[in-house]
Amino acid sequence: MDAPSSSPPAASSGRARPGRIAVLYDGACELCRMSAEAVRLFDNSGKIDLLDFNDAGVRAGFPDLAMPALLEELHVVNDSGQVWRGARAINEVLRQQRGIRGLLAYLWYLPGFAWLADRQYRRIAASRGRDRTGESPRQSTACS
Repeated sequence: MDAPSSSPPAASSGRARPGRIAVLYDGACELCRMSAEAVRLFDNSGKIDLLDFNDAGVRAGFPDLAMPALLEELHVVNDSGQVWRGARAINEVLRQQRGIRGLLAYLWYLPGFAWLADRQYRRIAASRGRDRTGESPRQSTACS
């Protein structure tokens, strides 16, 4: 099994490397870095490239993805250029896995699960970037 890569795709391709998916996360956010590390440890597919979108080279590789959208939720891009966001992006990571881990992706098709997953994702995402007092969400890529 290949280890997930952090190398950016070819500039301006808007696609993951052939046979892989690109997981674009906010490397300036502690929660996002921890989540990316969890994906790295969970992955048994060897098909995932974890890419910090704060790297200008990474952003150049995905010119159609705007920074405000990237800051709002996780993005996964496949080698055809298809993009998944938020909870659906997490489901796509699961779908790539082999064995029992890959079967977890099928939970998405249970009635109500997709709605619940999206709701939970948005609740967690809304909490990132708030200072310790719970005041205003961040306006930049820095995450406390």
